[in-house]
Amino acid sequence: MGRYLRPMRWILLSLMALIGACWGEDEEQPGELVGSFQALGLMVEQSCGTAVPAPDPLDLKFDLRSESNGRAYWRLWGGSMFAGIENNGTYTFQTSQSYMVVEPDRFRGYVGCSVTQRDVFTFEVSVPEIEAGMDAGVEDAGIDGDADAGVDVEVDPALVLITGSQTTEIVPLAGADCTPAVAALGGPFLSLPCRVEYVLNGNGIAPE
Repeated sequence: MGRYLRPMRWILLSLMALIGACWGEDEEQPGELVGSFQALGLMVEQSCGTAVPAPDPLDLKFDLRSESNGRAYWRLWGGSMFAGIENNGTYTFQTSQSYMVVEPDRFRGYVGCSVTQRDVFTFEVSVPEIEAGMDAGVEDAGIDGDADAGVDVEVDPALVLITGSQTTEIVPLAGADCTPAVAALGGPFLSLPCRVEYVLNGNGIAPE
């Protein structure tokens, strides 16, 4: 049978390595800062097995930025910035890539195993409503709230909530034979197709 390629490398928050557009830390960042956040991800599904060594829980610190045209940007602290979309307070970052897991073997008539990996991150930001005349919180929080008649008021970042999810789906390509890649036959995947999913919850924090 065909031989395995290097073990499937699922990078923590693999989306970060796959989205096409990125910016280095020394470059001017696009968009306006929505806020800095800390979120905890709890795993709710893991059917991929050791092929996806996903930690549980997942601890994230990151920035969200956006532009008026709906373009959004996500940067894990200490990492690069990547692009997605924003729609009514929902931020979505997604990508897919295909790669070979087991090489074909022409002598044995084996077609090989190739898969497509799809990664999706979704965040929803909830800013509390601030009544006129109330102390909105901390200066330099990096998160603005509309208190009254369009006036920007600094909001305590701890009051700004973020929820979301991260999913990774791995599906064999049409015509592929991924039987040897399954754990029952010594492969790295518990099953194929497979899925890893986290539910994310957190709140705003002071900018990095």
